[in-house]
Amino acid sequence: MKKKSNNTQQSYVMVKPRFANNKDLIIEIKNRLAKVGVKVLKEDYINYDRDLAKEHYAEHVGKDFYPPLEDYIVSDICYGMVVEGKNAISKIREIVGSTKEPADGTIRHDIPLIFKIESSTRENVIHASDSEQSAKREIGIFEKAVEKNQELNK
Repeated sequence: MKKKSNNTQQSYVMVKPRFANNKDLIIEIKNRLAKVGVKVLKEDYINYDRDLAKEHYAEHVGKDFYPPLEDYIVSDICYGMVVEGKNAISKIREIVGSTKEPADGTIRHDIPLIFKIESSTRENVIHASDSEQSAKREIGIFEKAVEKNQELNK
């Protein structure tokens, strides 16, 4: 990840399992990103295996809530996006919303209602990097997942 001038940042956004199977939902999320000036640089469907899941959620491994989180992330395809924009991380975090009580107008609140898909604190619609350090690490994991998928599809 490169830090650009004018506070331009790269970040990682992932549409989580179950939700990634809906192309219209992905389009809605990409439109919301575009509305706040964030553009998609790279995108692909990916599968997290258990090793990539542990790497992605490294700060949570060993916690009581981790095993079901890992089970969820490896349960189906995800849709990963490397994105870029001015102050991208804070803008994205704002439009994504809280995992526990997302506000009206945020992705985590609106998308399950629009698409009539059940969501929970753990099994929610979207992941977004919370810092430049996390973004750099998560982009690397996304790239590994893309590479693994390409190897499997040969």
